[in-house]
Amino acid sequence: MLALDGTGRLVYRADAEGNYVPDFSHAGYMGGGVAIPQVPAKVALRPGDGDDSASIQAAVDEVSRLPRDEEGYRGAVLLERGRYTLDQPIVIRGSGVVLRGEGQGKDGTVLFGRGSIAEQRREDGTGAALIRVEGTCERREIGPARSVVDEFVPTGSHTLTVAATAGLSIGDPIFVRRLNTTEWYRTMDLDDGAPLPHECDRVVTRIDGNTIFLDAPLPCPIIARWGGGEVSGYTESGRIDKVGIENLRGLSDFDRSLRTSKYDNMDRQPFVGPEYYCDEDHYFELVRIDGASNCWVRNVTGRHFVNSVVFLGKGTKRCTVQDCESLDPVSRCGGGRRFTFQISGQLCLVQRCRSDRGRHSFVLGGQSTCGPNVFLDCAATRPFSSSEPHSSLVVGSLYDNVRAPIALRFARNVEVRWMGIHNFLWNCEGDFLCQKPPVGQNYAFGQIGVPALVFNTRLQDHKYPNGHIESWDEHREPRSLYLKQLEERLGRVAVEAVGE
Repeated sequence: MLALDGTGRLVYRADAEGNYVPDFSHAGYMGGGVAIPQVPAKVALRPGDGDDSASIQAAVDEVSRLPRDEEGYRGAVLLERGRYTLDQPIVIRGSGVVLRGEGQGKDGTVLFGRGSIAEQRREDGTGAALIRVEGTCERREIGPARSVVDEFVPTGSHTLTVAATAGLSIGDPIFVRRLNTTEWYRTMDLDDGAPLPHECDRVVTRIDGNTIFLDAPLPCPIIARWGGGEVSGYTESGRIDKVGIENLRGLSDFDRSLRTSKYDNMDRQPFVGPEYYCDEDHYFELVRIDGASNCWVRNVTGRHFVNSVVFLGKGTKRCTVQDCESLDPVSRCGGGRRFTFQISGQLCLVQRCRSDRGRHSFVLGGQSTCGPNVFLDCAATRPFSSSEPHSSLVVGSLYDNVRAPIALRFARNVEVRWMGIHNFLWNCEGDFLCQKPPVGQNYAFGQIGVPALVFNTRLQDHKYPNGHIESWDEHREPRSLYLKQLEERLGRVAVEAVGE
């Protein structure tokens, strides 16, 4: 499917089903290949003697009221070196605001979240984050949906043909939906139910007759036989952008009297092991971002959080997480816990991050999680489970040079589901599962590791054959698919900008 020609450039060929490897280089801050800026500080703080959350929140709110500069930034709140005690989370609701510390080490800027979070739990029942970036991202569709008339639009395509383009213009944001039928759902061996569409958030870059050109590739095919697709224009309000969290360390307080030796991560079959801390009435995430685009988290370390150091939630787009670390999570070692770096958005990049003692360390989740999304040069040490697309039918993910057990698989846990289809591994290391669904494909190139995982699978789930596997147990060129695609699209300067 993919090789270098005599000049060292990538050559793309369709697989047996007509699909191509997508151009993943569109993932990341500002659409990939753009350096994260150093935004000038407008307010500086030092630690106080008691609860610092009010003073930090006041500084964030002050900077949020400043005018934006030509690049769209208002300024940074600088938290000088020291330990800050937080009895309440810090919330950023304005665009162009950066929260910056003076180092992610123990002697840098340390944010200590203390106390019970029972009153701070989210409306959906999930736990609280110590730092929250919150946009509302309200969207309203414009006019009727336009049907895709192509019989087949392959994975990796930047174009599609619709019944009519009247009312669409270059620069318009659109939803491109792959519609899924009940027949397709059953063919995929999934539970009965109303299948949801895959919804890609895109921008129109060109219109030629009834053909629409997109700013980023499609992460899965659109097939008329299985429901086809549609395109809808939309307007939005409330999605904030250009927010940064950087150069700091987060700690979550917890009750050290609560311990257990029970583990239930292995397909919900409990077993007994070494005793560990299991309190969960403390902060779930260090940083959670919702309803925001072109944001970043860099040089951040989190310790003792229940779930994630960084959670890119609903409505996130073109965000970058880099050079971050998750240490010593404190929670029950079971379902819905220790997802240490999670993407639930689109066109996001997580690079050079490390997770220790996580479960699903590098994970994607949610029906709206349509790629391209990328994990690059990341590593999981002492993981309790596999990194993976974890919610039903996640599409368009790339694990590029990730050292961790990884699964692209079918699962029969609380519900029956394909954790992901049309996902890719490139030059990763670790035991892995790459299974082919009845309709669609998963891919592994240059994987070093045993093609099996002892956890997260039942014997009956092994009935599915291997997916598309090339160069097993031997890395291949280029070293990084993401960086090579970025270089070919934008030049070597783009690779240098993201810090290879």
